[in-house]
Amino acid sequence: MDNKYGCYKVGGIEGLRNKYPMAISGGDPAMIPFSSEIKFNLIIRDMNTAVKNPTSADDNMFVFLKGAPERVIVRCSTMLVNGKEVKLDA
Repeated sequence: MDNKYGCYKVGGIEGLRNKYPMAISGGDPAMIPFSSEIKFNLIIRDMNTAVKNPTSADDNMFVFLKGAPERVIVRCSTMLVNGKEVKLDA
């Protein structure tokens, strides 16, 4: 496998997790673990650990949400289309 792309550029999945750690809230990881009842999980990762008091979107935390489409889409207000945010309609 070519190690020039994706997470392999930072040492594989463990390298990626180390570079972008989970945010901490109240001493615990900022996350909602998956369960079959809620059918999704959510993780907040610190995408720029060098900046502790972000002042721009480039220094922001990222929310990663995955799960059953019907559970995820109701938690979204926009989506990216060709790099631009588009408002979701009902």
